[in-house]
Amino acid sequence: MKKLEEIELVDVQNERPENEIELEKVGIESLKKSVMIKRPSKTYHIIATINTYITLPSNLRGAHMSRFIESINDIPAEANSIEELAEIISKNALERHKLDCYTEVSSDLPFERVRPNGEKESAIARMFARFSTRNHKKSVGVSVTGVLACPCAKEICGGLTHNQRGVLTVEIDTSENSAELLDIVGMGMQSFSAPTFSLLKRPEEKEIVEKIHRNPKFVEDVVRDCVQLLREKYLGKYCRVKCVSFESIHDHDVCSEWNGVL
Repeated sequence: MKKLEEIELVDVQNERPENEIELEKVGIESLKKSVMIKRPSKTYHIIATINTYITLPSNLRGAHMSRFIESINDIPAEANSIEELAEIISKNALERHKLDCYTEVSSDLPFERVRPNGEKESAIARMFARFSTRNHKKSVGVSVTGVLACPCAKEICGGLTHNQRGVLTVEIDTSENSAELLDIVGMGMQSFSAPTFSLLKRPEEKEIVEKIHRNPKFVEDVVRDCVQLLREKYLGKYCRVKCVSFESIHDHDVCSEWNGVL
């Protein structure tokens, strides 16, 4: 009986496909890996969700999926940032596939916020990063929640209005310089009518509801306010800002988005 290493296996992936069409993205999605992110002020133990792809030429039938796993397994146990992880994985995959690679990495981002009574509470935002070996573009971003109150309803209903929770996503180009995610989380929370909280006692709830109604905002207002805050720190950087409002009195959601150079 032949040993396993002596058996000649057919490389079906390298065959020519019946229909020779280039595929923009071929790869794996939703692979999870435990990683340590060591920031100057704090160390995060995260479960990263990884999507990584190559552009498959028209003359190749398939991609070697095991090479993606090897590229991820070779990342260090510690990294300085989530965007560094995306870059390392993409470059590892490029070396193995000899084809350009695009990688997305996402994870929960723990942070602290201050309740209306002055006490701190733990909260979770979502962070993500992208890197492409084709153009060496690197970006990082966060998604945070907040509350909106409708200015239109307040105007036509004698001060009464409907409220809803929204999600604000900010993505910023970090190809040349880094960005501080917790700063962006703070800007995002500041852009809503009010931030959300896990725990609110009755006096705090009263304070937040009153704040929301004093500061009603459309999704358009949230996006514009966030862009203005970002310009104060990241002027000249390319950025994307999107807000989605999960409407309370409509069957649909409402969104607004801006992208461009700050």
